[in-house]
Amino acid sequence: MIDPMRVGAKIATLRKNANLSQEQLANELFITRQALSKWETGVGVPTLEMLLALSKTLNASFDEILCLDDEVTVDPDNIFAGHNRKFIIRQIISGDLQVDLPNVFYQLSPSERLLILREIREGRLKIDYRDLESRLTLSEIKYLGG
Repeated sequence: MIDPMRVGAKIATLRKNANLSQEQLANELFITRQALSKWETGVGVPTLEMLLALSKTLNASFDEILCLDDEVTVDPDNIFAGHNRKFIIRQIISGDLQVDLPNVFYQLSPSERLLILREIREGRLKIDYRDLESRLTLSEIKYLGG
């Protein structure tokens, strides 16, 4: 899974290591500086064609640019810091990111909580919901069948 915020940070780092300004790199890629800025802040992601151009221009592999080999680490006090929220939720659901769910559950939005609870209810996310019970709303407890 690709985290747009981490990819953006990687593009910015590679650009700076190449001693290029946003304007210079944007000109080499035939895009606007604003488009590059969106990539670097994780608001947008480059297309496959642009990844190829970035790879050539910055002398970096796709894997490096997309952070595919990087280990995902999170701060327990803010699991979303430096990461795209959807990416973190997908990583938790897939089991690729281990977090102490009862202790970080308060950090989730209502819709993110529902996604996690659905996975618990369907048996795809292994956690004893009783560990979460004190952190759940009444409707969330009912949703889990409690």
